[in-house]
Amino acid sequence: MTCTTCSTLNPPCAPACVRCNTPLDAAADAAAGPAAWPGRATRPGEPAPDPTEGSKRIGAGLSAAATGVPGSSRDRAAAVQPPGYGLDTGDPEPPVPPGRPAADDPPVARRVALVGALVVLAVLAAGGIALWLTRPHYLDSAAVQRQIADRLTARLAGPVAVRCPGDQRQQAGVTFRCTATDNAGGRRAVTVTVVDNSGKYTWTLGTA
Repeated sequence: MTCTTCSTLNPPCAPACVRCNTPLDAAADAAAGPAAWPGRATRPGEPAPDPTEGSKRIGAGLSAAATGVPGSSRDRAAAVQPPGYGLDTGDPEPPVPPGRPAADDPPVARRVALVGALVVLAVLAAGGIALWLTRPHYLDSAAVQRQIADRLTARLAGPVAVRCPGDQRQQAGVTFRCTATDNAGGRRAVTVTVVDNSGKYTWTLGTA
């Protein structure tokens, strides 16, 4: 009997289509008799076929074996298909992100920042020490004036006042002039020469 859904030719008196499992009109097939069954014409002396023979050979639910049961097409294909072929394993796993560079690791980044800060502090400290050691040194002008005035007072037997310019470098070879004034108002020049970088100096009194 031909299925009206998928046009498949089914065995006589089959209750359902062997392809799509659509119910078939078995009563109409039985009424048509053996002559209407392809390949089932009766011969002289051959008993008439049992109208229910088709239902015995193909029953409801047997035309399409359940998925995964022994003998099904899926069970036979599993032996030749690779593992996991045709099986739904759910959503695919997200790809593993590539590893980040070592500098992007928070602990490593903190260590790099700490080392950089220490290096900057070390450079600044070294620069400060270098500036302090190489800073210019100046003579104590007040002390120079007092020492020269005391010596001139003793030499001239009278009070003498001495004035020297400030900000004189404490460096060998530096020369500057001071002014000595006696009690009578007379002024004389005093030439001061720095001998070494430790601040030692010599002085000479000029003529009147």
